[in-house]
Amino acid sequence: MRPIFLFVLAAVSALAQDSAPPAFDVASIKINPQFSQDNRTTWRSTIDTSPASLTMRNVNLTMIAAWAYDVERSQISGPAGMDYQRYDIFAKAGRPAAEGEMRRMLQTLLAERFKTAVHRESRQMDAMAILVPKGGHKMAQSHLEGPTQNRQDPVRGNIVEGAALAELANDMSRELEMPVVDMTGLKGRFDFTFNVQKYVEALRSRVLVEGRPVSDPDARLMIMQDALAGELGLRLESRKVPLDVVVIDHVEEAPTEN
Repeated sequence: MRPIFLFVLAAVSALAQDSAPPAFDVASIKINPQFSQDNRTTWRSTIDTSPASLTMRNVNLTMIAAWAYDVERSQISGPAGMDYQRYDIFAKAGRPAAEGEMRRMLQTLLAERFKTAVHRESRQMDAMAILVPKGGHKMAQSHLEGPTQNRQDPVRGNIVEGAALAELANDMSRELEMPVVDMTGLKGRFDFTFNVQKYVEALRSRVLVEGRPVSDPDARLMIMQDALAGELGLRLESRKVPLDVVVIDHVEEAPTEN
């Protein structure tokens, strides 16, 4: 009979392996030499993923941490001056990984190479809240089983089936680059169309008539408010809400060697 202690040791070894934080097999972090704080043409950043790799170009530490912890940039709090530098990150996992696992891998990379120390706390913050007006909404309760379906119709626009409003809020948060929370109280999943283009054209016409320039963030917010009201029968309003904040207690701007 095989000694029982071998089974115990094997179980303990497997447990130790499982408890280790997920990490990329290889990762390169370099300072982006083209970035200039005084030249807006150098500010563009990109984040791309494949089943086994993550590529971040021209990103600062707030952008990196926001992606790693799956929050908006306004929900990252850190030392002053930590965003003066921009980085290029190229990381590969040893196997295909879901996006959630890749985010945890990036957390590990931040801790190893930037020596980050973080904690989470709740703070009252400005956010955009999705609300139901007194007249009700225009969405239909969905009977779809399985993942949310999303397809483009040449006339109706974007047709969405089986979407939870929390999922919609997350998508809008990324689009608006600010926290968006679902405060409708509606449960379940919904079907709806979302034709943003006609609201883009309406805002463009209004700007031309009024002759008043609109900043890009304001334009995106106005279009989203109009589209949400017109297509879904919902309101998008500013509110103070408690939000999860990732506080960076320590970070080193110069990462350790690749």
